[in-house]
Amino acid sequence: MAAWADLERQAPAFGEAGRRLLVGSDGVAIAFLATTDAAGSPHLSPVCPVFCGDHLYLSAGAPTPKARDLRERGDYVLHAFLGAEDEEFQLAGSAVAVDDPAERAAVHDAIPFAAFEREDPVFRLEISRALWVYWERVGQPDTRAVRRRWVAGGSDLS
Repeated sequence: MAAWADLERQAPAFGEAGRRLLVGSDGVAIAFLATTDAAGSPHLSPVCPVFCGDHLYLSAGAPTPKARDLRERGDYVLHAFLGAEDEEFQLAGSAVAVDDPAERAAVHDAIPFAAFEREDPVFRLEISRALWVYWERVGQPDTRAVRRRWVAGGSDLS
């Protein structure tokens, strides 16, 4: 598993694409979070990831399915909204509940909006892999998708 800073350091183009596609013009990151419950049923939720220090975090409402899924299973996929010309960015890995008061306080201080409760769970997103898809020759007969993958501890794979 890797931190967001590891992704940026090991694959700078992925880091640039991820920040550009996750963070809106208002400075707030927004994405879809996919999780599964203990029975394997999927949940998809809009979320606002938080960049703080070397990591990417989520604050999730305590009674929500996403908080329960992350607490119980930890597995996630985070997908940015589509960019221009359907550019995509996706992360997958394991979420770790943050109990340390100093780390929680730092994350709360980094949240650029007020719609959260300080006692809600905070999760650090550990990254196992990333996917970045963009299109070449858009609008031409030979338009094609370019799919690039990054694996934690590995390299930027084309």
